[in-house]
Amino acid sequence: MKVILKEDVLNLGQQGDVVEVKAGYARNYLMPQNLAILFTKKQIKSIEEAKKLEDRKLEMQKDKLLSIIKDIEKLNLSIQMKSEEGEKLFGSVTKVDIVKLLQENNIEIDKKYIDLSSPIKTLGEHKIGIIFTADIAGSLSLMVEKEV
Repeated sequence: MKVILKEDVLNLGQQGDVVEVKAGYARNYLMPQNLAILFTKKQIKSIEEAKKLEDRKLEMQKDKLLSIIKDIEKLNLSIQMKSEEGEKLFGSVTKVDIVKLLQENNIEIDKKYIDLSSPIKTLGEHKIGIIFTADIAGSLSLMVEKEV
């Protein structure tokens, strides 16, 4: 089954790519998660137009985004979480938690730009990628500490 990806999907492709997947994977995962749509010539045209519009929007904001990356890289964020005796957390640190920490430091970004493959579930220092485009990317350092 051919589908058009609406967002980047790990190990499958980038937004706007036309990929061949099994019908069950498309119907049961990609489409319900709003990650892909069924391939038609009309659909691919609308996806390409949306991608061009997003690229133009990011290009106009390039200076602002570079400034945000510089500000983020200067930060040393920390969060306190409840944990077991070892390193394992009772909960986890998610993209939403990271966005809230950045907002506390007067930095507004959407969670879709945070490159976090899975929630953080251990104590210690973690590097988290911030990716606006392939050219505009950086990382921040997050220290997860034990709550006392």
